[in-house]
Amino acid sequence: MHGGGVMMYHNIRILAERHRVRVISFFETEEEREALKTLQNVCDFAIGIPRFPKYSPHWFSLAPYLIHEFNLPEMNEAVDREIRKQKPDVIQCEYLQMAQHSRHGIFSVLTLPEVLSLNAYQAFVRENDPLAKLRLFHRWMGMLNYEIGASRRADRVITMTEKDANYLRSYLPKHDIWPIPIGIDTDWFFPRPEEGAAPVEVLFLGNFRHTPNIEAAEFIARYIVPRFPELKVTLAGSNVPERFMTEKGINVTGYVADTRVLYRRPNTIVITPLFSGTGQRVKLLEAFSMAMPVVTTSLGAAGFPVTNGKEAILAETAGEFAEAIDHLARSVNLRVQLGTAARQMIVERYRWEQIAAEVENAVRKP
Repeated sequence: MHGGGVMMYHNIRILAERHRVRVISFFETEEEREALKTLQNVCDFAIGIPRFPKYSPHWFSLAPYLIHEFNLPEMNEAVDREIRKQKPDVIQCEYLQMAQHSRHGIFSVLTLPEVLSLNAYQAFVRENDPLAKLRLFHRWMGMLNYEIGASRRADRVITMTEKDANYLRSYLPKHDIWPIPIGIDTDWFFPRPEEGAAPVEVLFLGNFRHTPNIEAAEFIARYIVPRFPELKVTLAGSNVPERFMTEKGINVTGYVADTRVLYRRPNTIVITPLFSGTGQRVKLLEAFSMAMPVVTTSLGAAGFPVTNGKEAILAETAGEFAEAIDHLARSVNLRVQLGTAARQMIVERYRWEQIAAEVENAVRKP
């Protein structure tokens, strides 16, 4: 359902091959509860804790609101119950909001798919309105204080990129921080047979509960759709805001269980106009592995050794995105060339078989 979920599933799968792995996860919908059951055949144990977001204020707490959303007594009780029953060697917490569920005296690993204080800083820098900037400064300071404290309390921290690891090291220079990229199943995400002559389309894929994806959709609606009225422009993924449902020139698919059907080679151009956020983008892992031509920002390509014009085209402005899409729409050879190089990059560096040893070593005590 989202890139972080893909990463977690494969980490669980890899670790369960050699260790006893027990999973406790929040769920919000019956669909998520059913999806959690698929872990029953992967690991020893998987239970779900229902989570209903609470919007009551926490006047006397300095912790970011996100932390309170995930501080449910049911989760704390489930963690304590499993510790009493199983006496685990390691507790691995996925995402900053789950760091509060580690326990003193048990080796803890904190995975940060994104570094949220860096996201908060980026939002502060971009804002021009003085009052909004003041609010964002307060948000940044609160997130920074919590994230650095939680990272310090963890015995080991995992980030997705070296850039994110170096950011944390600037505050915690002696801490045990490992950058481990996300992998992909290249046998599953394999290039489909090429289509014949067919219309070119533009695709953006993401979970739209994630702010950078909403920003990307707004960019596409404002700058890409009017420039290319002859091209089909598709937004795919969960939680698309209603305002895009009726946007002229945009096709909205909603959640797609098997995203491979979206990649019509070589006639789909994947664009990811991402201007905020950190970490590594699973949407690009999939697109690269499917041999798709990609136009993205340098921020979107973070964590990948992309050379502009070889594995992908890097663009930072609306004009640069429009120029890249125009060139790709006119040249099937360029689309095939980019896709082929991108697929080769993934096969050489990002298969789960190559990353599995790092995933397993990360849970071993020093």
